[in-house]
Amino acid sequence: MEPHKIHIKLAHCILTSLIELKTARLKEVQSKLKDMAYRSSQAIRESRRYQIALEKGWFCAARSVINKVGRDMHDFSCYLSRFIELLNREDVPVPTLSDIVSELHQIEQEFAQFNFDLAQKTISVITRPIVLDGVGFGPFEIKLLLDEYNQFYRDRPYQVIALDPKPAASDENVTHPHVSHDRLCEGQGCTAIGSALEQGRLCDFFMLVIGILETYNPDSPYVALGDWEGYTCYDCGRTIGSDDGYYCECCDNEFCGQCSTYCQTCDTTICLGCAYECPCCGQPVCHHCTAKCKDCQETFCKDCLTNGLCQTCEEMRKDEEYDEKPEPNPAIQPDSVG
Repeated sequence: MEPHKIHIKLAHCILTSLIELKTARLKEVQSKLKDMAYRSSQAIRESRRYQIALEKGWFCAARSVINKVGRDMHDFSCYLSRFIELLNREDVPVPTLSDIVSELHQIEQEFAQFNFDLAQKTISVITRPIVLDGVGFGPFEIKLLLDEYNQFYRDRPYQVIALDPKPAASDENVTHPHVSHDRLCEGQGCTAIGSALEQGRLCDFFMLVIGILETYNPDSPYVALGDWEGYTCYDCGRTIGSDDGYYCECCDNEFCGQCSTYCQTCDTTICLGCAYECPCCGQPVCHHCTAKCKDCQETFCKDCLTNGLCQTCEEMRKDEEYDEKPEPNPAIQPDSVG
């Protein structure tokens, strides 16, 4: 099919999506109004419950109602701010077919790698390999899903897919500090991206997303750049730098500093799970440096055993030997004693 015809057909598809988006906004307002009415009815119900509790002197019940109303009002305040934001959105005019065709031409000029898929109803561009502070993440495909355009007010209709994924050591679903499960954390770019999608400025949309991918915000990453490389602690799951890990010679796993220790007898590095705390001295030791007491069969570190006995059993043996020693005969006197 000729490129121009592809542009026309794709432009029709985009125009349909934008018209559906305009309708979806009106339906979203209607849905929010119904929800507001329900929340208001719940507030009236709680007011009646509070009044009854006061009249009957049920002060504990009245306090419980106040606490619940406080929580509901906090949620209602957040909900109301989002509702007002939706109402204050300008009624964006739907672009013409020729405007959308011009956008598609501009995408071709701006991006060396792009794809218009009529069958899947998607528009994709591929970024250059992304590098942030010396950490490489490879190229990403930004895929706009036209069939999901009308869900714009509930979920963004696009994906950010790593083509040569180099995920974080702690989470294989995080392929970029601001991308998780192929979803971009837009941060401060949320409003600009939303406006570009609403107005059909598709080229601007792709440029804005690429701008976020090429910028690292240390305040809101899924995984910080400093924790990206390395490996995961076998015990707590914390990301460990390549020079900050400890290898347990007993279980052959890597651990962070908080989940590892060392044997007080032979200085071998061990994890807390493999360490044994001697009941006598309280020091952690590896299983190679432990032995059982010959008498009580309890396990101790080898430093706390004397002749195979723990301190308690050794003292008990001494007491038994003392008790079995024969008492001196009073009839026998030492020399020179009358």
